[in-house]
Amino acid sequence: MAKSDFKDSLKKQMLTMTLVPVILLTVAIIVTSVSIVRASITNQIKDELIHDAELIGFVFDEFYVGDYRIEETGEEGEIEIYKGEQKLNGEDTLIATMSDFLDIDVSIFIEDTRILTTLQDNDGNSAMGTKAAAVVKNEVLKTGESVFYDNVVVYDKKSFAYYTALKDDKNKVIGMIAVCRSAEDVQEEVFKYVLPIIAICVVVAVFFGFIMVHEGNKLAGRIFKMDKYMNRLASGEFDFEMPRELIAKDDEIKHLATDGKRMAGSLKKLVEYDALTELNNRRSADKKLEEIRVKAVEMGNKYCVCISDIDFFKKVNDTYGHEMGDVILKSVADKLKAGMVGKGFSARWGGEEFLIIFENRELDIARRELSMIMDEVRTIYIPDTDRQITMSFGLTALVPGETTDETLKRADDNLYEAKETGRNQIICR
Repeated sequence: MAKSDFKDSLKKQMLTMTLVPVILLTVAIIVTSVSIVRASITNQIKDELIHDAELIGFVFDEFYVGDYRIEETGEEGEIEIYKGEQKLNGEDTLIATMSDFLDIDVSIFIEDTRILTTLQDNDGNSAMGTKAAAVVKNEVLKTGESVFYDNVVVYDKKSFAYYTALKDDKNKVIGMIAVCRSAEDVQEEVFKYVLPIIAICVVVAVFFGFIMVHEGNKLAGRIFKMDKYMNRLASGEFDFEMPRELIAKDDEIKHLATDGKRMAGSLKKLVEYDALTELNNRRSADKKLEEIRVKAVEMGNKYCVCISDIDFFKKVNDTYGHEMGDVILKSVADKLKAGMVGKGFSARWGGEEFLIIFENRELDIARRELSMIMDEVRTIYIPDTDRQITMSFGLTALVPGETTDETLKRADDNLYEAKETGRNQIICR
């Protein structure tokens, strides 16, 4: 995946991780709030409708003394309902007054048929003579119980309704009184209470969403830089500077970056340093040679390159063993490291050969400093013997514009001449 694609993908994932929970939480709060408010208003309406039905019953008892009863008129089997001596059929003045006063619709039933009602359809047609819903007939007329409904169809409209049975003097159910409110009116009331909650939730969600997106983008940026940093380390750029953003916070990313830096140091030691002598190895020496070649061209810096070799090292191995050979290699490496402090770079070139690079040095100065190193090497003796260790050196100046191979060949030719003409010396051209 390309870097830009990775970064875009990461930002999208972070955006999803931050916004989706906020949106879901906001929706959950709104839905829960609507549910709670609706339940609260439903309970309030239930109490109000029960109270209204009881009030209507009380008013009827006050205005019309006596029990409810029904009589057949004999005219096509029509039935009339009485309260005491007052016939209620067609007497809608009282329920109309109560309906206006209580802001509800009122119906009086003979069995399941409305004989008095304030219900009208959208065209103003009265619901007189219409039937109650089947569920009401089964639950009220057949049982004589009072029942509240929060989702019942009343004259083709969803309504909140309370039905209470009308009983005659023998306690027989002969009809019902029903009071109801339109569900649309209730929904408007619910919306009126919920709207501020929705507005607050949206504002809070936007606020926290903005903060989370901002922080998510910052985190995505740090993760992207972490990925870039680790890729640079993986490609062998062990000295690549750690981005400051990775350690800006004391968190897991900082710990990962710090661990990565330590890992880079360990890898660099394994990859760029010789395990035996702890000098730079040939890989890092090749890299260094390329760096100085570029600097010599671009900046005009002066460098001198030397290839050196331990004299008669094969005889040391053959006579005293490879373990002693390793001791000599480490001793020589220690002299080179000490002698090159502040002067340049030294590396194990291979076997008993070493590469030395003098930085910002003219050839004569490099030769003089190399002579001091050669004298230090001469102080090394094979333990418990008088066998002295010496080295031969091929030194040359790096010429701007030439290849590293050309520079190395000239240094190697000088080394060859030093070995062929007596060893334990410096040949410089």
